Amino acid sequence: MRGTPEHEAVIVATDGSVSALAAVRWAADEAVRYGRPLRIVHVQESWALTAFGLPSVPPAEIDQERSAVARNLLEEAAQLAADHRPGLVITTEHLHGHVVQALREASARGSEIVVGHRGLNRFAELLLGSTGLALAGHLETPVVVVRGEVASPRGEVVVGTDLGDEMGRPLKYAFEAARSRGASLRVLHAWDATAGVRAIVKGYTDPLDRLEEQLAPFRALFPEVKATEEMVYDNVLQALIEASSSADLLVVGSRGRGALTGTMLGSSGHGVLHHARCPVAVITPH
Repeated sequence: MRGTPEHEAVIVATDGSVSALAAVRWAADEAVRYGRPLRIVHVQESWALTAFGLPSVPPAEIDQERSAVARNLLEEAAQLAADHRPGLVITTEHLHGHVVQALREASARGSEIVVGHRGLNRFAELLLGSTGLALAGHLETPVVVVRGEVASPRGEVVVGTDLGDEMGRPLKYAFEAARSRGASLRVLHAWDATAGVRAIVKGYTDPLDRLEEQLAPFRALFPEVKATEEMVYDNVLQALIEASSSADLLVVGSRGRGALTGTMLGSSGHGVLHHARCPVAVITPH
């Protein structure tokens, strides 16, 4: 059950790529910020070669070799995290199966799951293709995709809001993230023609009043966080990407339907995960 020490761990996936190792360092920092252990996982996918439509099983020695590679990757990542954050409690886990499915199952045993934005071979496709968006959009656990420059703190967390009623969880995550970093929080709402129509339909006569109403309970919960609201007249996707250039973390919401919503990310859906200039946390409302 959640609440146990195991379920407080920050989980990070590694495949040995440069991007994955950057994610390991970021996750180690995140674990220290929240006083949590770090669990590093690697997924070894089942190897089935197809001949004339029939799967074949690889020789045992090949499977053993791939398992040895997996163990080495985990050891390398664990050593990197230990050197980066001495004293951090670190465990590793060698998983088997389909990458996304295995990570989805693993995420239920942690406080958040962290991945790099670009991996090796199929791992890259899975993290940035439609399957990767399914990972980001379906999990109860927050998903963080590490991209951009993460070495030098910028002192700001940015969260995008569409003024809807489902923003409570993303906003809470963003306030907690700002507090844990001693950073300020910028709450960004992009106002374009689509947002204007949506606001009228929902009865928001003044979007700034609605934004203040949305933030009020979190200001009370996190009085130590300096939160400023900003409404820009711009394309939503462009506004979020631009804001990410000065942020340590960009937080966006997902409706949990398998992809990031057009409300938050524009028609492309992939935009922020592909082009943000800092790590991106994707939070579902439930």
